[in-house]
Amino acid sequence: MTTGPGAAVTPGVRALAVLGWFAVAVGVFGVALRFLDVENQRLLILASAAPYLMACAAVGLVLLGLIRHWVGFTVALAVAVVAMFSQGPLYVANESATTSGPVLTVMQANIWLGNADAASVVRQIRDHDVDVLTVNELTPEAVDRLLDAGIESSLPFSFLMPGFGGEGTGIWSRYPLSDEVHHSEFILSALSARVNLSDDVSAVLYAFHPVPPWPTDPSIWSGEMDRIEAILDAVPADSGPVVVSGDFNATRDHVKYRNLVSGRYRDAADEAGAGIQNTYPADRPPFPPMIAIDHILTSGAHAQSVESVVLEGSDHRGLIAKILLGS
Repeated sequence: MTTGPGAAVTPGVRALAVLGWFAVAVGVFGVALRFLDVENQRLLILASAAPYLMACAAVGLVLLGLIRHWVGFTVALAVAVVAMFSQGPLYVANESATTSGPVLTVMQANIWLGNADAASVVRQIRDHDVDVLTVNELTPEAVDRLLDAGIESSLPFSFLMPGFGGEGTGIWSRYPLSDEVHHSEFILSALSARVNLSDDVSAVLYAFHPVPPWPTDPSIWSGEMDRIEAILDAVPADSGPVVVSGDFNATRDHVKYRNLVSGRYRDAADEAGAGIQNTYPADRPPFPPMIAIDHILTSGAHAQSVESVVLEGSDHRGLIAKILLGS
């Protein structure tokens, strides 16, 4: 064992060395999961926890440093640096080339098989002056409850495709909608429409909900993520601002999701420097949500702020982004 002067190789030191190396190995595993495009179900689930696994490298750094195990300390430091560079930029806002223009406030809400409290959803819409709402797991009964709660007083325009269980998706808007499309190639409803803020200002909006990689076959999730990428890449560059919102059942540590935001599209939380906005699971108090699978993306626009909000009765938190339209 390589230690510095004065660090006696006692059973306690050996135990710390073993724990330190184990922590480093877990950190390496977390880094590998982030960069490998895997389709194995267990590995995809573990990739959702990659930031927590990577954080173990810092534990190894401390333990190996305490016993002056310099070889191990150096390895742990290298892994910790890689982990930091993979997660740190999420907390630094990107500069916007646009200094003025219309702002569109977009809210994403998975309402858990239609079970979320409709009054809570409408309250968040009003409190945050939301302009557009995308809803996943929208059932016919949930539509009725949202209407009874007064959603149309804030968002009078809608394009809805409710369904049973998690199938349904919907869009509500403060502004008129046009060019409405139901993308029928997905198992769970996927919608798009143009949001017309005025005669000369509009934005294309997509509402997606790919199936989860568990308990369904992960290849189905992978295929749907690829389809989303193809749809977004096919949007003409002269279409103006594009906003993409939904429950992607993927974190930014999944390669399939990062493929969506590696070109002209950007993750709104990343743009705004809002960090990891964990939204799921939100129904296990006192524990907070642990992973970020709800996302809002932009192209030809810039996210000024992103925050998660409580949706009573749902297993997800909502996500709200203020988006400055324009290149």
